[in-house]
Amino acid sequence: MVRNPSHEMLSPPSHDELALQQYVLSLKHHVGRQIQPRKRDIYEQRGKPAFEKTHGRAPESWREIGDVMLSDPDYQMSIALNTMAQDLMWESVADPIYRNIDTLGESYWRLTNSPDKKGSLELDPDFEVPKGIKEVAIHRQVGTYAYDRGEGDVTAGALYEGGGNIYSMGIGVGTGYSKGEIIQAFLKDRYPGFEPKRILDIGCSAGSSSTPYAMAYPDSEVHAIDVAPGLLRYAHARAESLGVAVHFHQRSADDTKFPDNYFDLVVSHNAMHEMPQRVTEGMFKESYRILKPGGIAVHQDLRLRFNDFPLFEQFDFRWDQLHNNEPYLVTYATNDPDDLFLQAGFPKENIWSGLVDQPDGTMKWFVLVAQKPDA
Repeated sequence: MVRNPSHEMLSPPSHDELALQQYVLSLKHHVGRQIQPRKRDIYEQRGKPAFEKTHGRAPESWREIGDVMLSDPDYQMSIALNTMAQDLMWESVADPIYRNIDTLGESYWRLTNSPDKKGSLELDPDFEVPKGIKEVAIHRQVGTYAYDRGEGDVTAGALYEGGGNIYSMGIGVGTGYSKGEIIQAFLKDRYPGFEPKRILDIGCSAGSSSTPYAMAYPDSEVHAIDVAPGLLRYAHARAESLGVAVHFHQRSADDTKFPDNYFDLVVSHNAMHEMPQRVTEGMFKESYRILKPGGIAVHQDLRLRFNDFPLFEQFDFRWDQLHNNEPYLVTYATNDPDDLFLQAGFPKENIWSGLVDQPDGTMKWFVLVAQKPDA
């Protein structure tokens, strides 16, 4: 299954809308390949010498690098271009979605009320969406992940999938593989013969990583949780359009509500860097609690371990936190991944962390995996 399968909940762009999206891709490629790499030259040729002249030494922290870089006009221009490209991306994605919003709503109601419906959707009217999701436009997404016009609205999910596709292509990540597929291949290699019967996808967003599990394990019971109703409605309708059974719930990663020893496999995809530390720690503890003995937890995310990078890159990667509304990025990048599993109760010998290649070679993903001991 490719990452971007065709389904009824997509909003095909018109000629002019497609032209804008293609322009955005070209702009992102230019900024990423031509403008962004010059930031190091700005630092080495101007920023670092200026700091050394003033302080008599080289910068010793990312904050000191920031002191000289953020005041440099060329660096300011690179930030402005990157931010503009991101905002223009959302505009290019939003246009066809808003034009098609009534049709999307009709498709949602028809798919989710079909007598042939395979999965389910559980929304909690008393659930309080976390402030970090409700009040912060993560990735600068229009309206935030929690945007919700009421019953039946799928706008947030449609924006998330459309924007995510263009964003990935813009930074050169191949779209021939879903993240779910990559983890499935990893599991088959590391745990031969492992066939989970119950699976949970935590932080499922628009559901593009949930459906591959239902397709790969057709006899399994697949559940997925997230906190935003618009994402979950879209994810549910998307799964029904693809003809697969996934059960979506509005629940938190650190309080899933599922019984003890319930799942064979618990996964998350690119969720940790969008969670505060207490929720991340809670997700790992929940992973242990709800896994059956012998069950496996896999948490995959960006390759962003600050200790692996030189000082300038540590500063540079903070662009997303400072200008792309990623408030928990540094928390994720500086935590101790193995310790999260240890604190949750997994034995050290059952824990592995490292990089996993996307099959097309366009990306290395950071993967944490642990197996709950047999009873």
